[in-house]
Amino acid sequence: MKKTCTILIAVAALAGCGSGGVDRDGSRDLFISQIEESTGFKADADCIDKVFDQYSDDELKDFDEAENQDTAAFEEFSAKLIECVDTETG
Repeated sequence: MKKTCTILIAVAALAGCGSGGVDRDGSRDLFISQIEESTGFKADADCIDKVFDQYSDDELKDFDEAENQDTAAFEEFSAKLIECVDTETG
């Protein structure tokens, strides 16, 4: 459940990527607020920033495309984001 929820929220947070650069701060903040609203868990902003920093804007934009959400790269990205969520605070 935690994994599925986090993946869906990660996709939603990246949905604003569009053309141009990725709004990493906005995506991080959206991810955090959606995690907190939907699960009551807390997410670590610094951890999320470190995850985003491991990927180029093009890679993050690719994750926003539905056909790329079943890839090993997206699974790895999601797993890293899951590690940023503190399920003990819910």
